[in-house]
Amino acid sequence: MPKWLSRQRLFLLLKKNVWLLFPLISIVQFFFTFGEFKYEHIPVERVNDYLYKHVNPNLKLVNTKAECKYDDILHHTQLTQVREMKKMLNFTPKGIMNGSFAPEECNPAMSVAILVTYRNRQSQLDVFIPYIHTFLRKQNIHYKIYVIEQQDDKPWNKGLLYNIGAKQAIAEKFPCLILHDVDLLPLDHSNLYVCLNQPRHMSASIDKFRFVLIYNTLVGGVLAITSEHYKLLNGFSNRFLGWGGEDDDFASRISANKLDILRFPQHMARYTMLRHQQEPENSARYAIMLDGRRRAASDGLGSVAFASVGVRPQRLYTLITVRV
Repeated sequence: MPKWLSRQRLFLLLKKNVWLLFPLISIVQFFFTFGEFKYEHIPVERVNDYLYKHVNPNLKLVNTKAECKYDDILHHTQLTQVREMKKMLNFTPKGIMNGSFAPEECNPAMSVAILVTYRNRQSQLDVFIPYIHTFLRKQNIHYKIYVIEQQDDKPWNKGLLYNIGAKQAIAEKFPCLILHDVDLLPLDHSNLYVCLNQPRHMSASIDKFRFVLIYNTLVGGVLAITSEHYKLLNGFSNRFLGWGGEDDDFASRISANKLDILRFPQHMARYTMLRHQQEPENSARYAIMLDGRRRAASDGLGSVAFASVGVRPQRLYTLITVRV
């Protein structure tokens, strides 16, 4: 090694300019992760083999109608551009009652409850509701939207809200639950909003993260899970107050019960994120997660505690109000 590049001189140079390493690492990481992230996924031609085809027994099917088909949807190539979104917000609520919709021309093979946790984001809800109805009414599925609103000033508790929403949807006999952040809008028309036979992480490619799956165990954003699996996992922990931790804790429950996290290909799983002010972080989230597996049986769906809950059917969604 030349004298001017001896190990000692190289070490001193790095030590003196260590502050340059961090932006350099960020730049390298950006270019290596930019674009399509080759995460493990179900091939499009195999998706049909994984579909969880169960219908809410309360839905009246008509014997003279054919069963709805889904191949054309799964092979759809249309992508909604962000600049086109305003068109999807102007819609008439034909066929929608209490947030529920079923196709008229065929019998759906799948029923889905979409659970949206919410507080103080009216402008986002005003975009999400018409957009998601416009998106879903083309998919030949039976669905119902529940908005679970925390109506107090106590720390945000998304896990508790999901558990309360899940209890209501399961009581109404929905076999599939989709846990949905209010700030995420699907872009790919091939992104069929249904459960698979294993938990399915739906929002694998979000524009905020340059359409990159940031880590393989991620389940936050939009997650589809059967009601039976949700009960098996005892739902979410009720202990995470503030932002962060509850989704990763739920992923640990999925792993502990030997379930897999499935995903569609990247071109079927793209979302755009609406801008919003983030909830205060939960500084205790890591400590709570360390104790996750031990308390899973006693902290979750079976131990939901709250001050009050109200269910108010509305035209475009069923509102579940919660005071913790």
